[in-house]
Amino acid sequence: MKQHNVRELLVREEKARKQIISPLLSNIGLTPGQGHARILYHLLQKDHITQKELADRCHFDAATMSRNIDKLQDMGFLLRENNPDCRRSVLISLTEKGAAEAEEVRKVFKQFEELICDHIPEDEIAVFCKVLMKMCENLEAY
Repeated sequence: MKQHNVRELLVREEKARKQIISPLLSNIGLTPGQGHARILYHLLQKDHITQKELADRCHFDAATMSRNIDKLQDMGFLLRENNPDCRRSVLISLTEKGAAEAEEVRKVFKQFEELICDHIPEDEIAVFCKVLMKMCENLEAY
């Protein structure tokens, strides 16, 4: 198999992404790297969902999700309530404060996506996303 340096490119992208997104998230009061922004973003897309569904959407394990929800709840961003349809699960939703913070996260993510995709034709982005999805599937199947 031909060497393509995929791993090195992914490392380089990750480093550059963190250098750009970390200050943007810090500016809105979130600590980068903890997943809080991703949780708020996904709840903005679909609010009032089970903790398990939220964990699946964010690609977090149950323990990581639980810790993050505790922290975001302490910050006043989330509400946790019993699920009337299933006593073993809870529903997670944004507070008013959380919805405002989630909207700021959405703006940061949009700004980042515009930056990273700048000067790249739409068809190339589509191919890239398709290939990256296959790579993710390969890793998840391992």
